[in-house]
Amino acid sequence: MSQGWLIALLTAEMWLYAWLGLRLAERGFALWAILFLLIAIAFAWRASHALGSFLAASVLRYRDGRREIAGSAAAALRSEFSARLVSFNWSQPFANFVMGQDPAGPMAGTPIVLVHGYASNRGMWVRFRQRLLAAHMGPVYSLNLEPLFAGIDEFATQLHKRIEGLCHESGATQVVVIAHSMGGIVTRAYMATHGAGRVAALVTLGSPHQGTRMAALGIGRAADQMRAGGAWLSTLKDKESAAEYALPPTLSIYTTNDDLAYPPESAELAWAENVAVSGVGHVGLLFSAEVFALVKQYLTNRDGLFQAKSSENARQ
Repeated sequence: MSQGWLIALLTAEMWLYAWLGLRLAERGFALWAILFLLIAIAFAWRASHALGSFLAASVLRYRDGRREIAGSAAAALRSEFSARLVSFNWSQPFANFVMGQDPAGPMAGTPIVLVHGYASNRGMWVRFRQRLLAAHMGPVYSLNLEPLFAGIDEFATQLHKRIEGLCHESGATQVVVIAHSMGGIVTRAYMATHGAGRVAALVTLGSPHQGTRMAALGIGRAADQMRAGGAWLSTLKDKESAAEYALPPTLSIYTTNDDLAYPPESAELAWAENVAVSGVGHVGLLFSAEVFALVKQYLTNRDGLFQAKSSENARQ
């Protein structure tokens, strides 16, 4: 999501709290009561970010006769609340400050390109990139897919330009792509148009490769293209089946508690290694130490890409 929009929303929220606080003060409310009420409203608003999609997905699970383990669902909701709290109130609105300039990390390794998902920006990767750098993996690049509600084909063109630009800059011939949610489908669309020669390995996190029923609640062309059973995804699958290029080694990690890529198994790809985790939310995948460990192990096992530095790094 555009940093400007997020900053504007946060600013409007602060002004609203200031206005409400003044009105309550005029009515004789004590300062402690005003502060308590404003903090409660702010917390409830942020909790609704995770609760809204959680409840919508819960309705679908109930209708489909699915049952979640209570402890797993509660853990996933906690992870999603904390992940969205950080990403939508800090790392995304202030992505330029939080993420800094690309590339980050060691310059001797295979470049890693981080591709964010729907209605997001590169600030979503703040914790995941910290872990990559702690593991001495990189250089790490990212990008913002814009405009906000454009189509996946447009985003794929932007990814193509980013990869070609960084390869020219770094002298690399291939990159590793790690993509979250819609970013995984953007990467597949990029390869379907430009080939997979530049992609040494692909990792997708919570990407609804077979479409998500939650896309019906989204807006814009990208949301429509991610609908389960939609024509766009069917065409993409046909392009992959008819492609003359070799598909890269691919790992698809998804959470059984996903509330945005639903049903969760929509993240499975026939030509990928598919791994399911639980107790983690959709955005929480980017903040999970367990998920990062799986990604790190997969990439360090690819000959010629990365080398594990030490057992201490493996625990980061």
